[in-house]
Amino acid sequence: MVLEQLASQAAAVVKEAGKLITSIPRPQVHTKEGHANFVTEADMASQKFLIDHLTPLLPEAHFFAEEQEQNKLAPGWNWIIDPIDGTTNFIRNYHASSISVGLVKDGEGMMGLVFDPYTGDLFSAINGQGAFRNGTPIHVADIPAENALIAFGTAPYYPELREATFAMAQELSIRCGDLRRSGSAALDLCHLALGCFDGFFELRLSPWDYAASSVILKEAGAFIGTVPGKEFSYEQPQTILAGTEGVYPLLREIAGKYC
Repeated sequence: MVLEQLASQAAAVVKEAGKLITSIPRPQVHTKEGHANFVTEADMASQKFLIDHLTPLLPEAHFFAEEQEQNKLAPGWNWIIDPIDGTTNFIRNYHASSISVGLVKDGEGMMGLVFDPYTGDLFSAINGQGAFRNGTPIHVADIPAENALIAFGTAPYYPELREATFAMAQELSIRCGDLRRSGSAALDLCHLALGCFDGFFELRLSPWDYAASSVILKEAGAFIGTVPGKEFSYEQPQTILAGTEGVYPLLREIAGKYC
């Protein structure tokens, strides 16, 4: 199957999963390992729906999914999915959550789909074919670093990273324009691709948080990676830095001091 056809079919699945989660207004909530780490019945329902409906589209693909007990990338094709990115926002009815579906082949990001069920925005990209919001091409902004708007995550499940996170945030608040924190890394990265933000950092993210957005970012002209001296991958949690050509080097410089 050509990737264009696969992307179209997968997008339809992701949109249906969006309808599913918003149809559960008061989901049951369970606590997972880690500080303030939750899963809801909507996460589980969304994940099951995604796996059930993506499997026949690419039967040889494996799944790397947040609400799955064991995750390991297999050779060949892998769907990397977050059934709800921004679960705490979802629980609190704060409309900054998304469904994130990335497709990776032998360690390379090939496709990304991120759906905002509240706005109806679908961010999409296929490797080498550009990035889009609802079918319209998108590209990063061209803002100087001193005026840049930086989104960040606080890595709330890892209290040991709090001091370094806010040290980075403080330095960026002095050297850039301003900071924002939404609670959905996948959406933040897509808004960077859209030109709303100019940079993003979080000191530990899991692959399902950034797999889809990484493809969208690259196709929109942004850079995404990790701290100097380490190799970016989809295998395990890591620091994620992303930004425009003018901002990404600054993020790498500052991260090198604290990570």
